[in-house]
Amino acid sequence: MASTNYSVYSIPIYYIMNLIPHTYSTTIFAGGSVKNWDNANPKSAAVREKFQKRVSAATYLRWERARAAHNNGIENFPLLIAAVILGNLAKLDAGMMNWTFGTFLLFRAMFIAAYIEISDRRLSVIRTLVFSISVLQCLWIIFKAGNVYAR
Repeated sequence: MASTNYSVYSIPIYYIMNLIPHTYSTTIFAGGSVKNWDNANPKSAAVREKFQKRVSAATYLRWERARAAHNNGIENFPLLIAAVILGNLAKLDAGMMNWTFGTFLLFRAMFIAAYIEISDRRLSVIRTLVFSISVLQCLWIIFKAGNVYAR
């Protein structure tokens, strides 16, 4: 049984982790030159179209996967926050909380890498498996907290 609960730290760590694919995709897009980055309108369809024309298909697809990894991280952020808050409010065991959210962060890091690196549709099931395991970590804590509240 751990006496110190570090689970709240998983929130800023996760946020920073999700900046990695964002920064990586921006670096790909800019191609080493800030003149290629339109910070005033970075999500413009016209800007994306110009980018797609100036890079190889493989580079464009890698950029898309990096963007998607970032977006997936942002989409799943509320689940992590809810699990951390509910687990702490329920006063779940600190050791269990630390292990669960440490495991969550590990699988999310693996997910980001898999999302960016795996371009083969057959191998993409690895990404889905890693994603599912990470989500189950949060859901498990939410259910454990729910059991405490239901008493």
